[in-house]
Amino acid sequence: MKKSILFITAAVLLVGFALGTLAANLYKKIDTDRGPQKPVLGVEEKRWVVNEDTQIVYEQEYTRCGHVVISEFKEHQSLVGKSLDEIKLVYRPENGYQVYEQAGALIIHQQLDAWCPQDQEKYRLKEYNGRVAIFKGPDAEHDVLLRVTRLPMEALPEKVQNDIRCGNLVFDNEQALNDALENLDEYV
Repeated sequence: MKKSILFITAAVLLVGFALGTLAANLYKKIDTDRGPQKPVLGVEEKRWVVNEDTQIVYEQEYTRCGHVVISEFKEHQSLVGKSLDEIKLVYRPENGYQVYEQAGALIIHQQLDAWCPQDQEKYRLKEYNGRVAIFKGPDAEHDVLLRVTRLPMEALPEKVQNDIRCGNLVFDNEQALNDALENLDEYV
């Protein structure tokens, strides 16, 4: 009798195991036929969007002189309501732009293979055919002759002649240039 109870218990366990496996496989098949599961709670990631109050920093990096000019972004209204990804579609890396959000502000960084506006406006005095000449441009290799003055180089003191020949007389604006020219007129 002990053997029959042991046999019946083993059979019940074996049948229970087989039914459990069958039920699990059926459930798995039914579950995959319904498609992917959706989360019970709707957790939506908050999307960063430019609004009227968003600060936009526009940085222009000039590679020839190394200067970075930070200015007001004039197209602010055109970006209101746009996400970072939408803005990156307009201001693309292949056009020299890097766009990112930092501490709630939108940063638009543009890299330009040019001289900054300040360097483009520099003036310098050089010698041209024995006279003092005015050149404009970012440096001595990339400037343009504007005009030749009536000032002969030999009429100037030796130090001023050397400064002109060495490229030491550089002016940030036209007013500073004109002031220097007035002083040099005294030697004629």
